[in-house]
Amino acid sequence: MTIGLLGLMALFFALTAALVTAAEAAFSYLPRQEGEALVQESRTSSLRRILDAPVAHMHALRFWRVWFEMAGAVAVAILFQDLLDNIWLAGLLATAVMAAIGFVIVGVSPRQLGRMHAPAVVRVTAGLVAFLCAVLGPIPRWLVRIGSSITPGASRDEAAFFTEEEFRELLTRASDAEMIEDNEAELIHSVFELGDTKVRSVMVPRTDMVTIDTGSTLDQAMSLFLRSGYSRIPVIGESSDDIRGLLYLKDVVANLHARSASKFARPVDAVCRPARYVPESKPVGDLLRELQRESTHVAIVIDEYGGTAGLVTLEDLIEEIVGEIVDEYDSEVPEQERLDDGEYRVSARMGIDDLGELFGLALDDEEVDTVGGLLAKTLGRVPIVGSEVTIDGIGLRAERVEGRRNRVSHVIAHRLPPEHTEQDERETIEADHERR
Repeated sequence: MTIGLLGLMALFFALTAALVTAAEAAFSYLPRQEGEALVQESRTSSLRRILDAPVAHMHALRFWRVWFEMAGAVAVAILFQDLLDNIWLAGLLATAVMAAIGFVIVGVSPRQLGRMHAPAVVRVTAGLVAFLCAVLGPIPRWLVRIGSSITPGASRDEAAFFTEEEFRELLTRASDAEMIEDNEAELIHSVFELGDTKVRSVMVPRTDMVTIDTGSTLDQAMSLFLRSGYSRIPVIGESSDDIRGLLYLKDVVANLHARSASKFARPVDAVCRPARYVPESKPVGDLLRELQRESTHVAIVIDEYGGTAGLVTLEDLIEEIVGEIVDEYDSEVPEQERLDDGEYRVSARMGIDDLGELFGLALDDEEVDTVGGLLAKTLGRVPIVGSEVTIDGIGLRAERVEGRRNRVSHVIAHRLPPEHTEQDERETIEADHERR
């Protein structure tokens, strides 16, 4: 066999391996919709067969890439053996040459070419890829199964080109290399986690739900809407497990627009809408798609026994992707601020002990630790703006709500005169219930 023929064979095998590598990269990075568009444009059966069975064709390309690389290495080794007549030196030189050729001509350049010009490479190589796959038949699939049996847990031949774990690893490496911003990487990671996150993890628990009793008037409902900051409120019967429907602020405003006395006294049951129920074990991603399809913004979450576990809104689901959403009413306020007439504006997260120190009292509660918790416990329900209670001679009034769940964020605290009695405290709580 002449030296020239061996050189041509080595060059042919190297170039063919490079072409196969470019085709493999192009098919891996070509979006499915672009592939379908190419089929409509070219109307070739080869590309149609590849799109119908992409995994089989990718395995065939990988097999042929390895085969052509090995064939080129053998041709170069025989060439050096004929030139030097020393098998050891020939093997060493062939290894060095093919490593350089394989890295540059077969490994790096064709992959970059395939990624940068995927549609053009796919159009040119579609016939070759289909032919190479047809020649091998089921052999690549058998080899993949043998490899999977040797390495338990490996992707089967029906798997996608990239597993979720592999894609997450690529995403992390891209973020570490500053190819993408950290917030962009977090956004993509949060999308992956939607399938693993259950509704129970993002819902508003029933203890934090603001509700309105059945039989309440639209005037009372409007007052509750304005004070709570919500635009949708569940209507309940005897308890939170008895959901009669959902009351929408827009429906109440539309009914009260005429400002007739009969409209103000109209019961909320007449305008509330049916509630949408969802189990607490439902994946967040599935619920998000369903709410989008149904144009619904809120759903009642039920537990395994059929009781009300809480409620979830479309905003809760979106925040699992983009993070906390705040509005113009959320502001930075000091934890405590002295006002006129001996009053203090304090954060709902302030400790009970710190509140007692402001007024020279020793406050203690074994069940709650914060001012907001003390307000809710004494009130007996979720506090809203204007809710008032009295504890050990200190008056607490919910001043503002913030955040996606409109929880009380700041409370006005003031010392009451000694003549303030427990009867006055009960009347304050009952008045708050009446305002709802």
